[in-house]
Amino acid sequence: MKRNLFLYIPLLIICLVTSYACKKTTNGFLSPYIHYEQSPIIIPKGRPFLSAGLNGDGTSQPFSVRVIHFYDKATGKIVDDLFSKTYPVTVWTALYNPKTDTTLKLINAKLKTINAAPISINPASGQILGNYGGLQLPYGEYQFDLEIKNETGTKIYPKIGDFLLRDTTDFESAPTIGSTSETRILVGDETKSKGGKAPLLKVTKIADTPNMITVKYMDKNGVFFNPKKGEIISRPAAGLNPVPPYLQSLQQYTSSYYYTDDAMVFKFPVVPFPISTLGNGFNIYQRIPTQFVHNDGLPDGMYSLNLRFPIRIYVPGSYLVVEQTIDATRAN
Repeated sequence: MKRNLFLYIPLLIICLVTSYACKKTTNGFLSPYIHYEQSPIIIPKGRPFLSAGLNGDGTSQPFSVRVIHFYDKATGKIVDDLFSKTYPVTVWTALYNPKTDTTLKLINAKLKTINAAPISINPASGQILGNYGGLQLPYGEYQFDLEIKNETGTKIYPKIGDFLLRDTTDFESAPTIGSTSETRILVGDETKSKGGKAPLLKVTKIADTPNMITVKYMDKNGVFFNPKKGEIISRPAAGLNPVPPYLQSLQQYTSSYYYTDDAMVFKFPVVPFPISTLGNGFNIYQRIPTQFVHNDGLPDGMYSLNLRFPIRIYVPGSYLVVEQTIDATRAN
């Protein structure tokens, strides 16, 4: 009897294992707790924007995402028409390379204009994308439903997304992304310098077209320096003078520029501009050679005047930048 029992127990275990192995299982997993980490997601109107994607909470990849409805959060009203309307947007067709894409012609060859919704949801990740068409949308907080599908099946996630369209500036400058500065550098030795008072800076958007930045440098009496006569030049880097040999200026961000008697005019093809930094953030450096300036408290002919301001443009248009030293005058 005992012998028969010992034979029966292993046979029972084998049958149970075989039965479990043959049981039909569901492939993958679609979590009911998929979510965005941030709520609301803050989107500055009119600026290029890309949010983080959905937190899938272990959901099997890949999954696909589709918006069901957009809502005005304050009223609960469906506002699909608001977000389905498209506007002309300039997009890249190839990777931008600042080392080789040095002219407007080369850059424009990688650009095209399409009609796109100002706010859209990436169907593969759930990331929220924004572009400068967002300027056409009213300020406010909005929500949206998503249909999410993978190999397991399909679920509807009501009002899973929450974003705030926030009014913002067309550009960033001091003090948001940097500060103005003034440095007097000894002629013949870039490593020796004396500080000056921080210059005044005024940045103004003056038109919606064309894409252009006009930069003027002013002395403490309101007299403009003349770049056409060489009174404003690029500032060399200190020390071993690495390649590139100059601290970044707008001349390095676009080769399409010209000088007048009181201004430097720089054309740019697309926002944001500069597209990416060449170093030291988005600070722009220029030099006024010693023969064209009287520095307060210093002997003439010994120090150049070196000015800096930060700038980054997010909305297409024409801008005027005026930087004024408060402790130097233009030499006659």
